[in-house]
Amino acid sequence: MKSGFSFASVVFFAISLLKVTSAQTYMTGINNYGEISPADNTILPYYAIKNFPVMDFDSNDLRCRTPETDISVTKTNVIKVAKAGDTITLFWDPESRTMVTDSNEPHLIHGPCMVYLSPYEKKAKKGWFKIYGSGMVDGQWCSAGIRTRGGKLDVTIDSAIAPGKYYLRGEVIGLNNSVLDNWDDYTQGAQSFANCAVIEIVEGGDEVPEGVSIPGIYHMEDKNLKGDFTDADDSYEVPGPEEFKPRAQPTTAEGKVQGIL
Repeated sequence: MKSGFSFASVVFFAISLLKVTSAQTYMTGINNYGEISPADNTILPYYAIKNFPVMDFDSNDLRCRTPETDISVTKTNVIKVAKAGDTITLFWDPESRTMVTDSNEPHLIHGPCMVYLSPYEKKAKKGWFKIYGSGMVDGQWCSAGIRTRGGKLDVTIDSAIAPGKYYLRGEVIGLNNSVLDNWDDYTQGAQSFANCAVIEIVEGGDEVPEGVSIPGIYHMEDKNLKGDFTDADDSYEVPGPEEFKPRAQPTTAEGKVQGIL
C-alpha cells in the first residue's frame, strides 16, 4: 500500500481483503521492567485502519507500516529504556478484528515473527539488523505462539549491542494467502504487520551492525513468502537477513577471554 492512498481507498481494499484473508494484527505496546507503554506514545502512527497490512514489499511503508518515520512529527515521545542483555516484551493484539465490519470473528495470522533494530540517526531507512526471528517451532507458527501467550513476544537485547537510541521494529508476516501474487488486486500474497517504537539501550557493548535497508529485506517472489505453506514444518526458513550474532571475543592461550580473569 502506497502512502498516497486515500482513506476511502484503504477502506475499499480492506473490504476486498475480508473476502479472502483472515490475517490482521498490530503491536500495542512494550513491557519494560514491568511497565507497559501506552501505544499512543511509543508506537509510530498507524494507518487510518491500524490493523491493515503492508502488501507491497517494495513500499517505504514496509519500514513501520506508516510513511512517517520522523519522530519530531509523530506521537512517539516516550523513549523506552532497556539494558543490553535484558528481555523486553512486545505486545500484539492477538485477535484483532476488522475495523470496517461488525464481525465478531477473529482474524488470525499464520506465519513467522521478526524483530529488528536500527540506530535512531538513520531515521529508519537503513541500518536495520535482526535481533529475533522465529518461523515454526514444534509444528507451531510463531504467530500462534503469540496468541497462546495472550499477545506477548519476548525478545532479548544482546549485551554486545552498543548503547544509544534505536528504532525497534516488530513484525509478524501472514502467509494465509501467500499462494498468489498480490499486486493485481491487493487481495492475495504475503502480508506484513510491522510497527515501530523507539528504545534507548543502556549499559551495552560496542557493536552496531551495518544492517540493511528497508524496503529491500524481502521480495514477493522469495521462496519463504510465496507458496502454499499449509504443510510447512520446522525447516521453514525465516525471511530476511541472518539474526545478529556478536563478534567472538579474543581468548588467551589458556582459553580465557582477554580482560577477564
